[in-house]
Amino acid sequence: MKNALIILAGGIGRRLSNSTNTPKQYIKIGSTNIIEYFLKNLDKNIFDIIVIVCVLKMSKKHLVNIKKNNISHNIHFTQSGINRQDSSKKGLFFLRKYNPKKVLIHDAARPFVT
Repeated sequence: MKNALIILAGGIGRRLSNSTNTPKQYIKIGSTNIIEYFLKNLDKNIFDIIVIVCVLKMSKKHLVNIKKNNISHNIHFTQSGINRQDSSKKGLFFLRKYNPKKVLIHDAARPFVT
């Protein structure tokens, strides 16, 4: 395995005030939340595996369309940690069994990356 992507999505978005108290990574842009938007626009040939590190109950509520609609290939979920560093570590531990050569860690709330 060559390339892996870890998407950090465990935050609660305290600095963003919205009426629903939804963490910013799950806010909808049209009919798609920010993580789904990012994955739909990501070149599927770059990463062999994608790990979304999040609060698992939030993934069941907000990310069900990722697997259902096959937005991207080989996506896995793992539980986030108490802070960004701990979540990064958990994502890396999850990837150990796949032994990727390169790992990119990206913040879920920043979907407009090229």
